[in-house]
Amino acid sequence: MEWNTVQPIEEISDLKDAIETTVEVLKERLGSAPEGSLRAAKRPNGYQYYQMVEPHDTIGMYITRNNTILASQLAQKEYDSKLLAVLEKQLKSINRFLNTYNPDEVFKVFESLSDSRKLLVTPEYLTDEEYVKQWLSTPYRKLPFKADDPEYYTEKHERVRSKSEIIIANTLKSYNIPYRYECPVYEDEIPIGAPDFNCLNVRLRKEYYWEHLGMIGDEKYVNRNISKLEKYTMAKGFDESRLILTFESDKHPLNTLIVEEKIRKYLL
Repeated sequence: MEWNTVQPIEEISDLKDAIETTVEVLKERLGSAPEGSLRAAKRPNGYQYYQMVEPHDTIGMYITRNNTILASQLAQKEYDSKLLAVLEKQLKSINRFLNTYNPDEVFKVFESLSDSRKLLVTPEYLTDEEYVKQWLSTPYRKLPFKADDPEYYTEKHERVRSKSEIIIANTLKSYNIPYRYECPVYEDEIPIGAPDFNCLNVRLRKEYYWEHLGMIGDEKYVNRNISKLEKYTMAKGFDESRLILTFESDKHPLNTLIVEEKIRKYLL
């Protein structure tokens, strides 16, 4: 089972921050709200509103139609007060959870087993290290090279098709991003394309697809890749939000700063 130990905590922490921000806004607004509370009385032509200031006042002082802002402020005060109570209750629940929840406990169960038992057990949850190892070890058929293709090799001694792909591969390696070169993607068990790089965001445990369009000045090349990208779009199982694109032409070479920014934006 995929188990992301970081993302749930980050999401809950973000939620906590958002609630705390709203709590501060509510407290500030309540601090400047008018005195008392609002009473509404139904009338044939609508409602009449009253401001009740004294604790035992059940009637209140009539709010004229020229002073509807006061009625709105008192209604907002009531809403803000009730919402504040709910949010403070939620914050207590979140804090209790964060103080007691330990996501790594599920991994320690397997780690606590003796070596003899580990050989017999398939763990339900994988550590990041084990997950990456499994992801990288999944077999796939690489696209062949033609006999006259130039030979380019990355720092990992993998053969690629261009100098720009060397740059991308080596930059991924420098950021410790697991990747597979030209691993096919499938729709109903039929290959629809092989992105230049399949990259793994380990923190999110999500796979991203990196296509580098290196000859956008070549019409045949552009048309071929437009067709490829259209296949991605039409495939039901392909998530385009995970598609990373870089470009270059004869007059505009690959920008290494863009490569690093793509990695920071999608893969870290």
